[in-house]
Amino acid sequence: MDQQTTKKEGLKIVREFRAPKTLVFDAFASPEAFAEWWGPAGSQLSVERFDFQTGGSTHYKMEGNGHVMWGLFQYKNVQRADLLEFISSFADAEGNIITSPFPMDFPLEISNKITLEEKDGVTTLTIQGHPINATPAQEETYLSIMESMHQGFNGTFDQLETYLAKLQA
Repeated sequence: MDQQTTKKEGLKIVREFRAPKTLVFDAFASPEAFAEWWGPAGSQLSVERFDFQTGGSTHYKMEGNGHVMWGLFQYKNVQRADLLEFISSFADAEGNIITSPFPMDFPLEISNKITLEEKDGVTTLTIQGHPINATPAQEETYLSIMESMHQGFNGTFDQLETYLAKLQA
């Protein structure tokens, strides 16, 4: 299930997982779990720093297709099994925020909010994201690649689905 994205709300994706919400949340909450499913299919993720709590951050490296890319999550609100709010950015090897490694004027910071709701053993994950502290040109770039972001997140969530199924087998 995927809901349409509007310019007003930014990115919004809704996915259902046949797993308890505690299991879905915990997939974000440990470096081993996170490294197993986050990122594009075929990439390898290694976690450099992992402090999963309000005020903490995660710094990670993704390698694949001959490319190396670093990312940073800064956690703003972590409420176990219900809510995860974080700012995501591209980063360098030291964990400093940098411009996009792609040839585009992408925002430096994206605010993300993930909510989890469970009913009858099925967890609905909703992620909403939008640029913060961005120029109008950066906001326009963000909106212009919405379809690509939907594909990327859905591919990542496909990997999460596989990971959760493996844990419950």
